Amino acid sequence: MGVHWIPFTLGAMVVAAVMAVDPGGASPFGPARWWLVSTLALVGGGLACWGATRRLDRRSTLLWGALLVLLGVSALANDDTRVALLGHPVRHLGLITWGLFALSFAAGQQLVRHDHRRTVLRAAVVAALGSGLWCLWELVAGAPIAIVTTSERLTGPFGSAAILGAACCLLIPVCAGIALDVTDTQRWRIAGAVGAVTNMVALVGSGTRAAWVALAVALVVLALRRPPSRQLMLGAVVVVVVAFAIVSPRLTDVIDRTNGASSRLDEWEVATRVIGEHPLIGVGPEGYRIAAIGAVDADYERTYGRDQVLPDRAHSGPLDVAATGGVLAGLVYVVLVGGIALLAVRTIGRGGRSGAFEAHSAATIGMCVGIVAYALQQLLLFPLAELDPVWWLLAGMLVATTTPTTATDRPDADPTRSRSAALVALTLAPLTLVAGVLDVAADRQADRALSTADIDEAVQAADRAVDLRPDDLRRRSVAIAVHLERGTLADVDAALSHAEAALDWSPHDPIALDERASALLTRATVTGDDTDVGSALDEWQRLAGLDPVRARWQTQLARAAALADDIELALAAASTAAELRPDDPEIAALLAAIEARVR
Repeated sequence: MGVHWIPFTLGAMVVAAVMAVDPGGASPFGPARWWLVSTLALVGGGLACWGATRRLDRRSTLLWGALLVLLGVSALANDDTRVALLGHPVRHLGLITWGLFALSFAAGQQLVRHDHRRTVLRAAVVAALGSGLWCLWELVAGAPIAIVTTSERLTGPFGSAAILGAACCLLIPVCAGIALDVTDTQRWRIAGAVGAVTNMVALVGSGTRAAWVALAVALVVLALRRPPSRQLMLGAVVVVVVAFAIVSPRLTDVIDRTNGASSRLDEWEVATRVIGEHPLIGVGPEGYRIAAIGAVDADYERTYGRDQVLPDRAHSGPLDVAATGGVLAGLVYVVLVGGIALLAVRTIGRGGRSGAFEAHSAATIGMCVGIVAYALQQLLLFPLAELDPVWWLLAGMLVATTTPTTATDRPDADPTRSRSAALVALTLAPLTLVAGVLDVAADRQADRALSTADIDEAVQAADRAVDLRPDDLRRRSVAIAVHLERGTLADVDAALSHAEAALDWSPHDPIALDERASALLTRATVTGDDTDVGSALDEWQRLAGLDPVRARWQTQLARAAALADDIELALAAASTAAELRPDDPEIAALLAAIEARVR
């Protein structure tokens, strides 16, 4: 491959991070996007490191090395090692993904030619155009891919309002910079302007207040460091006003929140408990979902419940990393990201050190504003496996831009070290390619299992999904659900087998624990055998002991105890569940039935 394929591949990764979807999958915004992002990042990053023309920034490289070591120690020291290394199928934030972030950062530093950096920034414009038009369609005609939501907020090609807001923080400034770059072609400047305007509509429609504040602060920084002309300020105000006007018919619904800012504070309270219990090495990558079991209190359970969504991240980048790798890892992460953001702020003010940089100052300054805005919004969100590689790529480009060198000069390069990293990346790329293809195929089988009315066909499809990706906990969950729905004793045993396999992969996964206990209770209900009843009761007592304030687990314990004729235990568990979820009619009915047996 010629060197021109490197920025093209990395640019394709940028587009995939925003626009890759699979309408035919059970999770249309997940597997296909991660497949493309991970593979393209490994290929593009590997090629960039193989042909490295400059030494990596020493300070940030040392910080990255320290962060990866700390996360690696935490991954190996905790009990969920395989998931910690490879990532959970929803978050994908295992140790390998953190290495992918570092690789993207290194790759960005190798884009020393202005045309290569421009290719990546233009790719961001293409991604912004796709996302902006998607959101306009969603606003006018409804979501192109239907998702289950009770909110009127725009979710874009992410299926998530919060992630859409994060993407807009990155894309809007880049598009505006391209639009204002007098050295670029008129076609791309127009595309940049359209991307900026449509994504401003998307940002307003997402109702993501963290992103609103982050972009506003980044623009204030821009105004202070490089005061804009009156015409430019007026144009920016007009764009914002137009965006709010377009969204105004549903603005009240967009900004409405059931719990308001208190929900974020409550999430941080849970996170600080987790960090306080594991301050040195953390809970390991992806371990937060397990550690949160003992950190949630009764007030949290009463306010939010955990029937649909379990806490699996700290809703703040620094807290998330501190919980994952320990307090020291969190501090390293803050210094690393903060250093990049500070470099971006300084670059905005000084406008570059060379005439070549000055020629592209508008596009580069737009990139800097996007870097600052994304870093700020992550204080209220969390690292994102799909978008963070783009941020780190732009951060690496910023480093390359502020310390320019020519593509043919290699006096400072360290080809041995760079090529070692490249070899690892290029070796992993075929594995992620194959795993991604299988994951997409499994996701389509899972969608078939969940959507078909033929229960036998659903079971067959679910089992095929597991065969394609037996390591994916989500596929096991679908198989368990359809087997239990068919309900024969053989199906119950099959569901139990899937739950056991999930726990073999991730021994303390809270969903898999619930599924195994549920299968045991279903088997006890079907057979009425004393041994089965005892097994189910023992399992639910164990889970309720691990998390006594989870209403569902107390409810299931009450059912298991009632089946075992332990009415005193059943009454105590049902009463606890009713205290935790006083408005739940199912729990109230269960409690009434148990009380009737007492009388």
